[in-house]
This record gives sequence, structure tokens and C-alpha cells, in this order.
Amino acid sequence: MTAVWGVPVLTPPTARYDGHPSGRMGNVEMTLPGSLTVDATGRRFVNEALNYHDLNRAFGAIGSSAFLVFDRAYLDRYPVAGATSPQPWMIQADSLGELARAAGIGPALVATVEEFNAGARRGEDPVFGRGRSPQDRHLGDPAITPNPCLAPVERPPFFAVPVHAGVLGTAGGLATDADGRVVDHDGLPIPGLYAAGNCAATLFRDTYPGGGATLGSAVVRAYRAGRHLARHPGELARSVDGQVASGG
Repeated sequence: MTAVWGVPVLTPPTARYDGHPSGRMGNVEMTLPGSLTVDATGRRFVNEALNYHDLNRAFGAIGSSAFLVFDRAYLDRYPVAGATSPQPWMIQADSLGELARAAGIGPALVATVEEFNAGARRGEDPVFGRGRSPQDRHLGDPAITPNPCLAPVERPPFFAVPVHAGVLGTAGGLATDADGRVVDHDGLPIPGLYAAGNCAATLFRDTYPGGGATLGSAVVRAYRAGRHLARHPGELARSVDGQVASGG
């Protein structure tokens, strides 16, 4: 019941949902060339172009939020949490050292960006391999070569925006058999109760194989549940409530 589909989020004050503070998915901003993400010490801790679920899991390794760091060239080219110009919620400074002090980031930020820039100019990330795989490049900028996920961060002013671990939704909880029948603690089907989609325990076991994977598994499991019901019409009659659980 504790499994979730996670995503890094940016939380500008303009992000609200039903009147409450919310966030915006930040994995695209982390992937695009001209940005990097660092922990509170100022060091990178992950390949920023990973899929959003694995990106989110990396926050567990640092035990805190992180910072998306970018320059004016990046902001001129790409929106950040929907903004295309400097905003009051963006921490801004004319140098990386000043940015680190203003944001409360450790002094390692300056050396981290210098190392990152040296590789980015060659289209390489020797530390984490960002942009090396086709999966990484999917959300990159194809206009940037030789690596659509890498560009140096070097044109002032510089910006930092907090990035937090976030939740897209549940990854399940109800265990089912191959036909979508919910099973009890002994592994026995509960008559008449079915589950498919994200309200059922994920078959991927906290991994994200690719875009559409949760939809594909939901469609297959729902088909199996429907087929089982069609072949066993007395299944619902034997249940007390005769309910079918489903989730997107």
C-alpha cells in the first residue's frame, strides 16, 4: 500500500490545485540541455534524463530536496514550470558563487558546474552518462547536438529552483491473480471483487519500463477480468457487494 508512481516536481506559488499548494512535473526541465540538478551540498546525484519514476527514487539517496540550476540562455529557450522569464520564486544571482549563497547550496556548486560544463561542451557526461541512451534523449532537444540533453550552464544571470520528490498516484495495493480477481492474505480470490490499473498492485514492482506501461497493463488486466466474468457469470451472484474496482 506504500507504492507510488513518483515524479520530481517544481512548486512555484502559482501552482495550486483545489485551492491548495501543488506542483508541476519537473522531469522535462531536468532533462533539457543547459540545466543540471544538485543536492544541498552543490553536487549532482543522478542522471537528470532518467525516466521520471527512477528520477524520483534518487531523492531517497540524498534525503532532501534538490535544486534545478540553469542560466539565462536556458530560460530564453525553455519554460521553467510554465514561466518563460525570470520570476520572483526563482533564486537569481550574477555568479554561481553568489547563487549558492543565496539559495543555501553548498560551495561545491561552482566546481560541479565547471566539471559539468567541460563535458557538456563535448556532448558528454562522464559522471552519469546523461543523454547516452535513446530513452534519455526522448525528452531532449533534437536541435542541440551532439547530445540533445547537454549544454553548458555559463551565461549569467544564473538561477536555482527547488525540486522536490512528488507523487503522481498510487502504484496499487490490492493483490490480484492473473484474471484480475482480488486475493486475500491467503492468496485466495475474493468472490466478485476485481481490480485493474493503478488500484491493483503493479506487476512492475516499483520500476518504470517506459511510457504507457501502466496503461498497457491496465488494459490487459481489465480484459482478463472481463473475460473471466463473461465465462463465470455466477461470480458476481456469489459476492455480497458485487463490486468491480478499477483505476487509471
